[in-house]
Amino acid sequence: MRAHGSDYERRLAVERDTFAGQVDVHGGLPDSAHHWSRRHLLPKLRELGVADLDSLVTDTLRARAAEARAAGRDAVVLSLGSGNGDQELRWLGELVASGVDNVRLRLLEVNPEMRRRAAEAAHERGLDARVEHLDADLNTWEAETDHDVIVAYQVLHHVLDLEHLGAQLRNGLRADGVLVVHDMIGRNGHRRWPEALEVIERVWATLPPELRRNAVTGAVDEHFVDLDCAADGFEGIRAQDVLPVLREFLHPGLFLTLGNVIDPFIDRVYGHNFDPAEAAHRALLDDLGTLDDTLIDLGVVTPTRMTALFHPRPHELRAYRGRTPERSVRRTGVVDTGGRVSFHPDAADPQRLVGGSALAVGRLHGVEHDRWVGRTATLPVRTTAAVEGVDVEVYVPGWMPGPGTLTLTVDGDPAGTIAVGHGRTGARTAVTLPAHRSVELTLSADWWAVPADIGAGDDRRSLSYVLTGLTLREAGT
Repeated sequence: MRAHGSDYERRLAVERDTFAGQVDVHGGLPDSAHHWSRRHLLPKLRELGVADLDSLVTDTLRARAAEARAAGRDAVVLSLGSGNGDQELRWLGELVASGVDNVRLRLLEVNPEMRRRAAEAAHERGLDARVEHLDADLNTWEAETDHDVIVAYQVLHHVLDLEHLGAQLRNGLRADGVLVVHDMIGRNGHRRWPEALEVIERVWATLPPELRRNAVTGAVDEHFVDLDCAADGFEGIRAQDVLPVLREFLHPGLFLTLGNVIDPFIDRVYGHNFDPAEAAHRALLDDLGTLDDTLIDLGVVTPTRMTALFHPRPHELRAYRGRTPERSVRRTGVVDTGGRVSFHPDAADPQRLVGGSALAVGRLHGVEHDRWVGRTATLPVRTTAAVEGVDVEVYVPGWMPGPGTLTLTVDGDPAGTIAVGHGRTGARTAVTLPAHRSVELTLSADWWAVPADIGAGDDRRSLSYVLTGLTLREAGT
């Protein structure tokens, strides 16, 4: 189990303070969010045979309660991070009203004020005899009984020790039990991955001021503010690890992922600027939703939202079209520092131009398929060991007029120059980089030519040289 120190206690205090006074945790969403949900979430759920989010929970509870009744027992249901218990008590009330009277609901919540409100609400609804209130931190909670259903509704992205919780979920479910999840699975702190941020910033530049007003500060943001929500508390603290950890401990059944580029336009910061009742706003939201779906299906971005059922044992997978769990995980070890699409190293550098103590982690911008380079080439790399030098090898044919100087920069900072002549040139530049660092190496030539203009063929490209290799030399070699 992970040890927790002073930073953890500070974050926990912030989390408690943040939610202690929130009577309506799940409300307050802008109309834009509800519009997007109706247009893009609900149709996908229904394609999977689920009417809506509430039905996903109540239908699961109803089915497990029927099986428990056949075995002569109650169905035991646990809700993680249940807060004020408003949703859970509504679900239980609907079941009781329809004749399902063998569900025992356990509400697990670390915030004492929210537990108190949940207990009062259960009493007012006449459900307190069916409800148990648990005081526990999900980072240290130990599963002490078997549950037919565990519900995790917008809570897992608040958990620091996901591996511990994943093991407890597996241990705390009956062999035929179900985990119901509706949660965020995007980048930690709900920030944008570079490939998504680039799209959002391009859209942002087209918006009028009234659609860029920040509801928190009241200011009009000239540039999109990519806020790290995990800076102080637990909001999104390990959101990007939620799906990988669940896959490690449990098996998906029903599975839907969606959302990414749309997120800032339907959240509580900027979403209130968009009024779906206005045709122009509605059209923009619909276009963004369609763009989002297209980018996800093409693999350009990965989803930030997940609605799913997980099981302790292998289960038949019902995923929305091609959005499988495997395709929905963002590969965090591959970072395109140019802010463009992230690629597998083999796909980014199929000609193996980059070698040594590095992985090519993005497209080799400015390098043509035949290795010809224009005046500038940018190569995103990620070091696998400490580096103390970069070897560059280039070739300049005899018909190219007047080669000159090739300048190497690292993240825009000059690192050295190489004098280049006709034929092959190889040179090493002293560059010091730590291990596991993502940087952009840029090669800039001070000469170039268009072959067609100088009578050297029909090629209309502006060319400088042929890049034959770039090697990052490990320290000490």
